[in-house]
Amino acid sequence: MKGRAKTLSVVLAAAIGMAFLSAVRVQAAAAEKAALVVVGHGTAPKDFPREKLSESRRVHGQVMQVGGKEKAPAELVARLEALEREVRQWKRTPENDPYDATVRDLAARMQKIGGFEIVEVTHNEACGQDVDEGIESAIKRGATRVYVLTVMVTRGGSHAERDIPEKLEKARRAHPNVPIIYVWPPDSDQLAHFFVAQLNRFKSSAQR
Repeated sequence: MKGRAKTLSVVLAAAIGMAFLSAVRVQAAAAEKAALVVVGHGTAPKDFPREKLSESRRVHGQVMQVGGKEKAPAELVARLEALEREVRQWKRTPENDPYDATVRDLAARMQKIGGFEIVEVTHNEACGQDVDEGIESAIKRGATRVYVLTVMVTRGGSHAERDIPEKLEKARRAHPNVPIIYVWPPDSDQLAHFFVAQLNRFKSSAQR
């Protein structure tokens, strides 16, 4: 079910992304250098050692139990961060991480449609660049304005509503002169129209 939910989020983001790109396309092509940072949920690759994944979950639970990284023992935090780095840096392919491949394909399509010179693919956890790292990379590449768009589009999720905004605040403190815009939450009417369009497409196929 988690895999289906993540895939659905990516599909929904395509619809939301189209509206977003229409709104900022002129800005992206203007004198300022606008960057797009796409944020996926992130998942461990299929070939990552299961014992290390289990350890990561166990250590994460221990850290959270005592109040987070700020309150946990230094050696416990160090171990957790080492495991997090290892899973993030694991080589990805469409075979071992189809979710990452899908997010990257979506980002490439949005780059073409929106005319962005700079696009960074990030994940909130377990894969590749973290959100603040993607923003940092975009600014190093010359971005003077950064748009952050997540494929997690439904309200109520802790990643989209809490984790990502916290990382954006960190990036804003580090770069006070670069506007960093979080393109969220999506418009409920746009989501509803997307769902109805999907439903109609499948209804048409079923009636043939």
